[in-house]
Amino acid sequence: MQINKKNMIESQLKPEGISCQSTLDCIEKVNREDFVPVEYKKLAYAEYDIPLKNNFNMLRPLIVAKILQLLEINSNCNILEIGTGSGYLTCCLSMIGKTVDTVDIDKSMLDAAKNIHAKYNIYNVNYLHKDVFSNWVPEKKYDIIVITVAVESRLEKLEQILNQKGKMFIVIGNYPVMNVNIIEKVSENKLICDQSFETVIDHLINNNKKNILNF
Repeated sequence: MQINKKNMIESQLKPEGISCQSTLDCIEKVNREDFVPVEYKKLAYAEYDIPLKNNFNMLRPLIVAKILQLLEINSNCNILEIGTGSGYLTCCLSMIGKTVDTVDIDKSMLDAAKNIHAKYNIYNVNYLHKDVFSNWVPEKKYDIIVITVAVESRLEKLEQILNQKGKMFIVIGNYPVMNVNIIEKVSENKLICDQSFETVIDHLINNNKKNILNF
């Protein structure tokens, strides 16, 4: 699998503009196959939608790398991840950032991710079994917010918990037209939104087609 990982980095990621050394180092350290269902391990490093037990797909390698690179994460960043999924991205975020609060509506996914992370001696991740579309109130602000599933419009309530100079990764739209947006809080009262590229990922569960967060 190490050969497959090297081929992914050299043939899939670098040709697509992934050049950030911290991103490449992180992807080199984390074995993606550890987070993949047994029957799909041979496809761990392929640009393929790998199904997870929660009826969602694992984020493909390239979009994970783009998330890490575009957000310019450093060791001082406190990170919020909405949608734990396989826990692979969570693991990468934890290795680059300071802390990660990862939130998922499916407790079994959180538990599975936590068990895998223990093998990596990861202790800077908080696992939160919450529904972001209920009355969950975040207790702090974040430098980085990553939303791992698509939504229909910007989530203003999440934007409010960005620290100054903080960044959010969010995919907006519906299949087949979805766009990656990087939202940056440049000052206390000003946000800028950069539409980076098109992609297709799973849509958020329980949003009822209304992106309303009741904080």
